[in-house]
Amino acid sequence: MLVLVAGMLLVTVSGVAVALLRAAPPGVDGTEDLVGRVGTLVAIAQQAPVAVRPTIYAAAARSGLAVFTLQDKVDPTFPDWWTEGLARQLARELEPIGAAVLALGHTMSGSAERAAHLASPHGPIVVRVALADGTRLEIVTRGGWFPLQAIGQIVPALVVAGIGLTALAAWLARRITRPLSVFATAATRLGTDIAAPALPESGPSELRAAAHAFNQMQQRVRRLIEDRVQMLGAVSHDLRTPITRLRLRAEFVDDTEQQAKMLKDLDEMETMISAALAFAREETLVEPRGRVDVRGLLDEIMVDLIESGYAVTVSGPECAEIGGQRTALKRALRNVLENAVKYGHRVDVRLTAKARDLVVAIEDDGPGIPETELEDVFRPFYRVDRSRNRQTGGTGLGLTVARSVLRGHGGDITLANRPEGGLIQTVVLPRF
Repeated sequence: MLVLVAGMLLVTVSGVAVALLRAAPPGVDGTEDLVGRVGTLVAIAQQAPVAVRPTIYAAAARSGLAVFTLQDKVDPTFPDWWTEGLARQLARELEPIGAAVLALGHTMSGSAERAAHLASPHGPIVVRVALADGTRLEIVTRGGWFPLQAIGQIVPALVVAGIGLTALAAWLARRITRPLSVFATAATRLGTDIAAPALPESGPSELRAAAHAFNQMQQRVRRLIEDRVQMLGAVSHDLRTPITRLRLRAEFVDDTEQQAKMLKDLDEMETMISAALAFAREETLVEPRGRVDVRGLLDEIMVDLIESGYAVTVSGPECAEIGGQRTALKRALRNVLENAVKYGHRVDVRLTAKARDLVVAIEDDGPGIPETELEDVFRPFYRVDRSRNRQTGGTGLGLTVARSVLRGHGGDITLANRPEGGLIQTVVLPRF
């Protein structure tokens, strides 16, 4: 849009320049006419007897030229680019008859006689010539002209036209680019809310076609996610039956040690399946979005963990709201904090409110995670072997679910090992 507006302004300025170059000065019919009239007057005066010349000068006054005999003391003239061009043309016109141009320009003052003759005292065009017999004449036009006067007459109209064209260009550019911003907003919203309302299919045919294609894409993505979640839930549900049969068969195993190992493996499988079913059920629920106080959620989770015997502290602003789904955000933050308290003795939570984001830093004093596995822990059912065993509980879905929820809100989570030992989990959530 800025390029279009700049182009319209450039066109306007170019129009002003062209208009100034082509503008005819007021009081004069044109350059050629002025040169022709002065040349004709000089040629007639030069051929006429001296006694008849005053009559010729009086007749010239009726055509807009005041003729005076040039005195020794004259007012200075002020040439410009236009009068210099006139002087060159007039010199070529008078050269064949032996006359010469002494001066041609503007004058800002003059005698009372000339001032009474002129309709405007502002810068009349003065032509001073010498006839072949040595007589010097001063010919004054009735009107005056100078660049600022022409600008004052031409520029207002062109400025009005330029403002109108620029406003029209800005409106058209806004009308053209507004759908693009709508698409960009819709694409960003789709990344955080798969159930976002469809785009209105209105406007020109091209925009309607683009909006229709975008809505179809959103529906396909939504169906794909729903199908995958439903399939996960169905598979997890169907696995319960063979696990139950295996549990019954394990009861008939004579080897007590092998029986205990089989039952332990079946318990872990059932725990993982239960977690997968819970994940599938929660993913299919559509929770309305609203204002959520993140500090309030952290305080609620802290109280629950303290009651369970963990050492947790929360610091930061007393209220920090974002737009989102309260239940989903609480589950994600709970998973992150539970991950910290299970492997550390003490957990410190720091909430920081920035201009555009909320940052939640969760620090524990546990063993940390090998650098090569910091990203792997977000994979479903992935568990770090060292220091994170089955006795700590969990199925390996906590961080997976947490990152899914946080990214669904336009945020993210990262892990890093602290130099002094332990792990720091950093959650970033957009405020708007």
